Amino acid sequence: MPRLLRGVALAIAAAAAAARAQTAAPADYAFDISRGFLTMRDGVHLAVTWYVPRARTPGEKFPVLLEYLPYRKDDSFYQRDYPLYSYFARHGFLMAKVDVRGTGGSEGALPTREYSAQEMTDADEIIAQLAQLPAGNGNVGMWGISWGGFNSLMVAARRPPALKAIIALHASDDLYHDDVHYIDGIWHLDPYQLEIDHENALPRTPDYPLDSAYFIDRFERPPWILTNLAQAADGPYWREESLRYFGSGLRIPSYLIGGLLDGYRDTPLRVMARASAPVKVEIGPWEHAWPDDGTPGPDFEWRLRACAWWDRWLRGDTTGAAAALLREPRVMLFVRDWNAPDVHARALAGSWRSTSALPASGPALALYPARDARLAAAAPPAGARALRYDAGSGQAGGDWWGDRTGDMGGDDAGAMVFDGAVVERAITIAGTPTVSLRVESPAPLTNWIARLEDVAPDGRVSLVTGGAVNGAELESRTAPARVPPGTIVIARFELHFTTWTFEPGHRVRLAVTNAQFPMLWPTPFPMTTTLHLGAGTVLRLPLAPSLARVPAGMLPAPEPRDSAPDARTLDDGAGTGRRVVTDVLAGTTLVELDDRYGYAIGDRRIHVKEGEAWTVSAADPSRANFLGVETHTIDLPRRSLALETRMIVRSDSAWIRVTFTRRISENGRLVRERTWADSARRDFQ
Repeated sequence: MPRLLRGVALAIAAAAAAARAQTAAPADYAFDISRGFLTMRDGVHLAVTWYVPRARTPGEKFPVLLEYLPYRKDDSFYQRDYPLYSYFARHGFLMAKVDVRGTGGSEGALPTREYSAQEMTDADEIIAQLAQLPAGNGNVGMWGISWGGFNSLMVAARRPPALKAIIALHASDDLYHDDVHYIDGIWHLDPYQLEIDHENALPRTPDYPLDSAYFIDRFERPPWILTNLAQAADGPYWREESLRYFGSGLRIPSYLIGGLLDGYRDTPLRVMARASAPVKVEIGPWEHAWPDDGTPGPDFEWRLRACAWWDRWLRGDTTGAAAALLREPRVMLFVRDWNAPDVHARALAGSWRSTSALPASGPALALYPARDARLAAAAPPAGARALRYDAGSGQAGGDWWGDRTGDMGGDDAGAMVFDGAVVERAITIAGTPTVSLRVESPAPLTNWIARLEDVAPDGRVSLVTGGAVNGAELESRTAPARVPPGTIVIARFELHFTTWTFEPGHRVRLAVTNAQFPMLWPTPFPMTTTLHLGAGTVLRLPLAPSLARVPAGMLPAPEPRDSAPDARTLDDGAGTGRRVVTDVLAGTTLVELDDRYGYAIGDRRIHVKEGEAWTVSAADPSRANFLGVETHTIDLPRRSLALETRMIVRSDSAWIRVTFTRRISENGRLVRERTWADSARRDFQ
């Protein structure tokens, strides 16, 4: 056994023994829930919900945990919050959930963008106030998933004095390249853009007033999609809060959790590589979900381990579970075995492994595409493969690089495909695959996409990971430029972090294409592209370093989740889900999503309907379209409100045009309607 692996195994064994012998603080605190406000320096009141443990001894003080979101704590996230907040409160943590100004129950004008300077300034003030709470011990932790993970990283980089540690789940440190607006540098339009701009226009909780402040601060504020579409190249707008581009890495202890089927899975190891403070990383099998109830599993009780993390950094505990957690190797990964393609997979085959080294430090296996559609172990003679651009292909790959996927064979019909030799001995990878492609296009705008896949002996094709590059950004993300037609260029880019085992009898597949619809907005020009083969075109797979198996029992089984006692889910009927329609005669592809749900909180009834549709033509890919419609109906004891948002996006060869309409009604009567119409030149998209 190599020395590093032996040391890791010993550390795991010691940590596992300690974890079995010790637990976090007993979950026996009673707690009280209340709502109030925090007053900012400019007089704006931010809405806060408190979960406050009851002291068991005179003068007992509690660490404070902050989650800070624009996602409406009093309605949209009410049912989601209770099982998380009650858990931590029962373990002796004072919980504070704050709505970003201009959202939910908070006063003030909606910020002009996500992760605004105002949001960060308010965060500094909030943390300073939380540190002064009479029931608090002066130490604050910040935590969250998605947006809450994003701003936890951003605020940690600012180092407010009372912030002692963070936990960030499924978060990004690169807002342009890795968030949901320009995935891999290519414009992306998904339900989130509709949802966030719709919910930003909902009235303040809990009374939902349609007063002048509502119309000035929310309803009449321009939708964020217009701002983001105008920022079609990387630069200061995206980088000012992106941790990846800060002068120094994290200097606050950070616990980072990612998912192999989540779009933000590159962040944890990238952040750890630059951090000067203790960082713990766990990357499991999940999509964009909590590790105790995520899909697909296997799951574990992350909340219990979070309590040990907070005990160490907010209570100063250096014993028991807190000490055991810190003795573990820094990185824990779920290493996937082969998994059959299945959009409904509930659990993945594989095992938890750990290491103290970054997976990127391992060797790489180089495979070279060849003319006979092989992936060869050595560079082949020079050659070329051509591909006719089918703008509607790619639906099986999901709506971002973070979905369970079915068989990729259909997508591969619209790609250049290269298969390796039949695997004789298992090949396990862990890290970030890369490709270098010598490419040529007759069009000035071309996207290049690479998918790493596993071909089973029976022909089923599983997606392992993928990635893309905007052809205008081959030389620079911050200074994009169109490529002169017919120019041979090198497209070098990373695929997204993954783990996988190619088992004996299987084949490694590389699929290269110019479309991933609807994940990536189509480039506008019909074309037949060329991939030049030889030494300059290569796939490199990161072979897994020495990884120790995590012993059974080290990751605790999920505990039951509490439910909010005054809330319930309503049966609003199921939507149709996801539907793909390909019209062979017309040459068009349509992707539709349809969802509806309802819930009750006390005497409020809230019903939501949402639908999106993307269409594109293979003959004229410039004319791609999107239609999104979302409605909220809020039934109160003596009034009913309805907010409808309609977003239409149409493109041609030169422009992307957006029409965005809001309508607010009360008791069936239209109160106000507002439409924005804007366009952005598609010089580089």
